[in-house]
Amino acid sequence: MSKRSNSSEQKKAAVAADTALLALYRQFAEVTAPVWWFADEHIADTPLPAAQQNWQCFSNRCDTAQQLRAAGYHTELNDFDVSVSSVLPQTVCYRVSKEKAVVHYLINQALAALASGGHLILAGHKNDGLHNYAKKAAALVGATADIKKQDGGAYIATICKCSEPSALLPDNDYTSLQQIAQAPLLYSKPGVFGWQKQDRGSALLIEQLPQFLAAYNERPARMADLGCGYGYISIMAAQQLPDASWLLTDNNATALLAAEKNCDVHGLNAELQLADCAEGLHGPVDVVLCNPPFHQGFAVAGSLTDRFLAAAHRLLRRQGRALFVVNQFIPLERKALALFSASEVLIEHDGFKVVCLQK
Repeated sequence: MSKRSNSSEQKKAAVAADTALLALYRQFAEVTAPVWWFADEHIADTPLPAAQQNWQCFSNRCDTAQQLRAAGYHTELNDFDVSVSSVLPQTVCYRVSKEKAVVHYLINQALAALASGGHLILAGHKNDGLHNYAKKAAALVGATADIKKQDGGAYIATICKCSEPSALLPDNDYTSLQQIAQAPLLYSKPGVFGWQKQDRGSALLIEQLPQFLAAYNERPARMADLGCGYGYISIMAAQQLPDASWLLTDNNATALLAAEKNCDVHGLNAELQLADCAEGLHGPVDVVLCNPPFHQGFAVAGSLTDRFLAAAHRLLRRQGRALFVVNQFIPLERKALALFSASEVLIEHDGFKVVCLQK
């Protein structure tokens, strides 16, 4: 079997393991419209049920939104802003997310919007906190959660809205950008990967930046940050490159809200673009900095690393260079040689490695 075929089979197997999502899909044929569907990275590359009338999907990820739209679903791509909908739901469907604050926020939105007698359908596993989420949501609207076990250890919880919510689940002030660091001043919010921390891998990349820049006779003028998150790499690198212009891109609309705030606070000359692995964006740039995501949905995303490498190569000018940080077990330096003329590991530390690539 070829490496590509093997990778494809592994990805399919990993995605199929999300039995909670499959259990949710089996509910779709029987729900009452109008329907809202909150969709996040869990649906990555999974076959979707046929689109139906009077359904509205909400996602903060452009790859997820693109997948839903391609399947015929009306989809809003934003920071889960349900106020843009002119139709209130009779049913809300949601495979619970990984982050508690996001789950609480979306449950609050669902319970507020549902008509009396409407239903919130939650899917997940025990270790997702499904039972706890369902029971807390039901208590807010004077109901009892109907929780049923499904195949593969998944659960479906159905909550009927018997009354208006008596309170809100704590959501870490989801809609607000929040200060997470003082030196340098940084803002982030729930819904952004690692939103309350400074990523160890990204910090390791920044530590190698002086060595990386020492190879330049003139400081690079145009920089790109692929998978920028809330903008940590750009903000830190700009301290060494105060005159550079920046392209920051991420597939998460929530992340770009935080990145835009941080660029404004620190006065970066920055263009921010919502794109999946920089799809549709154009260079040339002198340097690409990248801490690519390790997972997509439930799959360990080897092919996602390939996509980020291809995007970096496409954006770079001739003789341009890239600096990547990845988990140590990802063979990025070997993968990169299919596109780049040179690849060098600058450091391996604390489970990460920083790799310099030459176009």
